[in-house]
Parts: sequence; structure tokens; C-alpha cells
Amino acid sequence: MLTKLFEAVQEVAATLSQGDREVLKALVAAPHHAASAGQLRTTLGLGAVVQVNSAMGRIGRKVHQALGGHPEGLPVGAFEWWHVIATGTRTDDQGFVWRLREEVVAGLAASGYAKASTTQPNELSRAEALTEGAVQQVLVDAYERNPIARARCIEAFGAQCYICGFDFGTVYGPSAAGFIHVHHTKPLASIGEQHEVNPLEDLRPLCPNCHAVVHMTNPPRSIQEVKALLRASKTPNPSYMDSPATART
Repeated sequence: MLTKLFEAVQEVAATLSQGDREVLKALVAAPHHAASAGQLRTTLGLGAVVQVNSAMGRIGRKVHQALGGHPEGLPVGAFEWWHVIATGTRTDDQGFVWRLREEVVAGLAASGYAKASTTQPNELSRAEALTEGAVQQVLVDAYERNPIARARCIEAFGAQCYICGFDFGTVYGPSAAGFIHVHHTKPLASIGEQHEVNPLEDLRPLCPNCHAVVHMTNPPRSIQEVKALLRASKTPNPSYMDSPATART
């Protein structure tokens, strides 16, 4: 039945809602195709983890229907729906972490969701082209942001602020681990069109405070300018200034 799981995933992949597709894309793009609901919520900018949990349940149930059963032969009632497409492990630092089954990853890759192999940070400059910035007409022009590009930025630079070194997980504990804003060094609104984004060159993780200071001016301040403001401050936070992140250029 494991070989049929690949085919079932392909069948279901084309029928999913945009929101469910984005959850799968973010999970495929995560290191080793594994992430917690909290990490996926942060990556996708969702309001609550229940949105991720619900998506995983919906997807798992659809794959179960297409497959005609559980990939390990478990009877209905003996598993959660997400277990059809993933395995799970509870960790001390991240909480419960899903890991997509390899057949699921392969099926999603074949359906155009992402490449099956995990791209390492030093390989990002050679990774497949990622696009952002396509304009969606709402009440104003809203610019799309690529969740895979965001995930790869965090994978490369970490979830600590690139300017001050602030880490939500260190300060607030495991429930906040992985939360961070991702700043576009080339503002999408100024480009005004779909374009290729390189997570290593175009994106940086920033805490909300530093991100706000960057965007206090138009055009936005550069990262180096905000670092200089922080160093020149009369009351810098020593824990921030001593962080390795502040030494980055």
C-alpha cells in the first residue's frame, strides 16, 4: 500500500484549497520535511495553530479516502487523520513535530509543490527560482510573499533578529520559539511586479521592533543604518549587543 500512497497524494494534491496547499508547501520546505504546528503558523503568518492542525486533518482524511485506508493498515479510529500523511514526535524544545512520509514528499514533488530533496543553507543561491510580488486586487494592492522563501531565510539565518539578536524562544520559552518577522531588503511595493527572490540576498529575519524602525522612513532604512542606530543608542541592551547576530554584515 505504500507505493499507492504516492499515487493517492498526487490525486489529492490537485484538489486542495490554496490554504491547505500552503501548509504542505511550508512543511515540504522545512528541514527534513518536519515542523511543528507553531513553526508552520509562524512561517505562513497565520493567526492560530488550529488553522494548521485543521489543514493537516483535512489533507490526511482526503488522502485516506483516495488511498482506501491507512498506509500502515491501521483501522479508522486508531489514528489521527494527519497520521495518514505524516509521522509525529513530541520534543522538549519544539513540542509536537510532524514529519511528512517520504511517499507523501515524493507525491507532492511530482505534483509541483516543491523539490523532494532538502536544500541546505549554503545551496540556497543555486536553488530553484522563487517568485514573489504578484499583485492581488483587494481593497489595495497586496503583494504575495512566498512562504518557501521565508522558510529558507529562517533556515539560513536562524529565527534570531539579524540586527539586535533578539530570540523569542529564548525570552518567552518554547511556545514562542521560531517566531520572527522576515524583512525584504528590496521592498515589494517599490518593485511593483512579480520577481525572483533569493532568500540569502533579499531576505533577513528581524524582530518586530527592528522591523518597525526599518520602516519608519520612506524609503526604508537599511539594516546597517538600524544597526548603527542601535550601537549609538545611549541605553543599548547588552544581551542584544553581545549577540553574534549584531556582528553580521
